[in-house]
Amino acid sequence: MASARVRRGARSALTLGVAIAATLVAREGHASPEDLFGYGPHSSAMGGTGAASARGFEAAWANPALLSRLRERKLTLGYGGAAFGLATQAEGGERQARGTAAARGVFIGVDLPLPFGGVLKDRLGVGLAFYTPSDIIVRGRLLYPEKPQFPLLGERAQSLTVRGGLGVDLSHGLRVGAGFAALAEIVGDVLVATDSSGRVGTRVEDQLVTTYAPTVGATYDLPFWRGGRVGLTFRGTLDARFAITIDATKLSSLNIPVFNISGLAQYDPSQIALEVAHESDARTVAFGATYKLWSRYKGPIEPTISCPPGEEGCGALVPAVVGYSNTLVVRAGLDEKVHIAPSAVGHLRAGAFFEGSPLPSTLPSSDAFRFADRTTGPVPTRYYDAARLAGTLGLGLSLKGPLPPIDLDMYTQLHFLMPRTMTSDLGDGSAERTKVTGRVHVYGLLAGVRF
Repeated sequence: MASARVRRGARSALTLGVAIAATLVAREGHASPEDLFGYGPHSSAMGGTGAASARGFEAAWANPALLSRLRERKLTLGYGGAAFGLATQAEGGERQARGTAAARGVFIGVDLPLPFGGVLKDRLGVGLAFYTPSDIIVRGRLLYPEKPQFPLLGERAQSLTVRGGLGVDLSHGLRVGAGFAALAEIVGDVLVATDSSGRVGTRVEDQLVTTYAPTVGATYDLPFWRGGRVGLTFRGTLDARFAITIDATKLSSLNIPVFNISGLAQYDPSQIALEVAHESDARTVAFGATYKLWSRYKGPIEPTISCPPGEEGCGALVPAVVGYSNTLVVRAGLDEKVHIAPSAVGHLRAGAFFEGSPLPSTLPSSDAFRFADRTTGPVPTRYYDAARLAGTLGLGLSLKGPLPPIDLDMYTQLHFLMPRTMTSDLGDGSAERTKVTGRVHVYGLLAGVRF
């Protein structure tokens, strides 16, 4: 009887430990919305361009070299978000909406030209860019592979992100810059054990840690084309992991393995952006492309039980291998100036971009534990994604003396998921075919004060 009670206590405590870890994971984990939508009022309204045309703090993401053009200190605050309307339709079935939580957050931007004199005058600038979700620090959820999901959308738009950069004007039209991006990730332990009185309890220790990725860029003002500029930016891989271990080995004499609740909660691939832009007193026009190295992405899930070194075939379930592919994003943007008055200038902005999907259209089956017969077996991998065609619009108003030195900007984006049929292997020689469609609406409103 005592042994049975211990076993029941062990199961209850272990279940509690797993639940605690799941709660931590559900609230702590995903990455940058700028990889999906662009960053700042100019870039977001101009099709995500900016490697050769970014202004102000948003250059910390688009191209740090352009921070060397800062001439006025400025603080910008704003609010923005995204609403997802994603849907799937199984072959012969009805269309089903796939609920994804809307993303909402606050923007903070700082423009800081460095006030050196002599040869360094008007040559260095620092930019800081922040995005803070309104109700969480970061969101990360890893679902069972057989559950229908859009792993590359939705959750990626909800994360605290910090970017900073320094730009230097080397003269003769050449500018260089470097910066960083930072994300939050979580590590921790859940220990399940009995105390001196024989009662089963848990001890939870977790902490947020920071992960970083570099951003470097350069621009060159073309001598043969007045107002013409070419920009090149490299952004390193930005990933946020979570790792929670559940140790119940001291609970009893039962042979309980250490559970590894971990995975890659968010991932922005390393990428190279190339852009050509032309700026004049009347307008700015930009055309560019971004190459994203998704082929290095190994997927979000890690095994729950880690095999000892040299025993890779220890019987633990391993995630299916999905071959992600590199993608090319094509972008175009326009900023048309409207001179309203000597102290007021308006901006009409528009743009578009097309981004292919890194997820293959045919997916292998995954192994899972089946509760019905308490065995392991194949299940379909229901990961969905599609190429996106986005149109962007924006308005801006810049005031100067004798009016207050204020900038007001707003933007909106509408993304269309190109209809696509995904094929999931069922593991028994048959396949499940699902049509993917959807839209994403993005918006933002920002106000800046120059001083």
